[in-house]
Amino acid sequence: MSGAKEPGRGAKEPGSASAGAPPTADALKPGSASTGAPPTAGASTTSLRPRAGVLLSLLAGRTAFRLALLGANAALLASWGEGPYEHYARAMGTAQVLTTITSLGIEKCALKLVPRARRTGPQLITVFLAAALLLASAAAIWLGCATLYASDGRHLGVLGPLAGLYAALLGLNMVLVGLCRALGRNRADVVNFAVLSVIVLTGAGGAALLEWGPVAFTGWLLGGTALLNLAQLPALHRAASRPVRRDLARQAVATSLLMAAGDVAASGAVSVLFAVLARSRHHDESGHLYLMVLASSVLLNVFGYVMRLFQPHVSLTLRSADPALLNRRVVGRLLPVALWGTVWTAAAFALTRSAERAAGLEPAVTVLLLYLLCVPLFFAVGSLHYLLENATAGTLRATAVAALAGLGCAAALGLLLVPLLGALGAVTSLAAGEIAHALAAWLLLRGGARPAAPARGPAAPPERPEPVAPHALPLETAAVRAESATDPTRQGVDR
Repeated sequence: MSGAKEPGRGAKEPGSASAGAPPTADALKPGSASTGAPPTAGASTTSLRPRAGVLLSLLAGRTAFRLALLGANAALLASWGEGPYEHYARAMGTAQVLTTITSLGIEKCALKLVPRARRTGPQLITVFLAAALLLASAAAIWLGCATLYASDGRHLGVLGPLAGLYAALLGLNMVLVGLCRALGRNRADVVNFAVLSVIVLTGAGGAALLEWGPVAFTGWLLGGTALLNLAQLPALHRAASRPVRRDLARQAVATSLLMAAGDVAASGAVSVLFAVLARSRHHDESGHLYLMVLASSVLLNVFGYVMRLFQPHVSLTLRSADPALLNRRVVGRLLPVALWGTVWTAAAFALTRSAERAAGLEPAVTVLLLYLLCVPLFFAVGSLHYLLENATAGTLRATAVAALAGLGCAAALGLLLVPLLGALGAVTSLAAGEIAHALAAWLLLRGGARPAAPARGPAAPPERPEPVAPHALPLETAAVRAESATDPTRQGVDR
């Protein structure tokens, strides 16, 4: 197993005869569970660093789903024509933020906390499962009310609410398979996205052969995703545990909210720009922008998914990293990335406009070209954000605020550029939002990325971390803290 340590000798499951013996550090790692026992919450047999075979199979499932979406939308454009497809793309692009709001950082938080918690893992599963179902239900109720009671007094179209409900259920699906992975059930993730790929491709076939319109196609996606979510619930319900400690639930929810800020800001910027584009004179470019978003998701989502697979390993490593090293290697690179990104984006925009005028490029090609030129900026800012949100509680809060600042910049600039430039203005606004994200994070962290202010007097010994207020530690594993307080054998081992 790549990068995994061998199980500690004599390590037993909590229910074994020698469970009362003081466990070793290796025995408390998820990869040290006794062989033969099924993985449970907090006691998964999966290593913190995924094996190459597991990594490839998980990537294959997600990549197949993204490619199926891209191919299906190209087929839908050919089947429906630009008019109906523009209507469909506008609805799906505007509803995209609901996928992130429904998941709300729960998947990332679960992958961070559940594998480290032995006794409170089932309670965390209960908290995350209840939160995801509550968010999905709230989104469904809100969409229903928006459909029945439109602000202008007219009944809204069917496609918009269907697209919103599908986006919400897709976000719930991401949470459910993320919880399965946290429990060591990686096969459920692979099967889930294989089935989603089949649903998308059969829906595209229905549009081509049975002349399904946008409403029928979206309804097919909605129904298939709902059934797939129902199929995931029984196993997760069995892994859950009740009652749940109130402080555990509070800290888990706080961590999820902070870790969701980056994803919500990114998808929120896309949704805002779609809404602005739909109300501008360039509304016919909505289809081009949506195809660009789908094409880019093959790269960006796979990149983000790889980082998420390594998240338990990375967060455990960064938790004990030297603050000076973190400032130099990560925080110190935020300002250069922001400055370089400003120059790069301006040059990319000028190059794209020149190529459009000289070669007479189609609008769809122009939008895709500008976006591809901005991909290095998106990768750079996303990587730094990922490292900082997994480092300390202070850096997590700073990245959350910085991501929201990026959203505000992208939305404000989009209101100016999209009416003038159409989809090109939307892509430029997205790049500007990433630059503002990096700059805001640097401004918030330039004084030092420390988990807490240093105490006066002699420095504490290296093996005793300085205390931090409980409310300032949403990133710290609440489950491990709760267990350490009641089990003397675990105190200090998981820090």
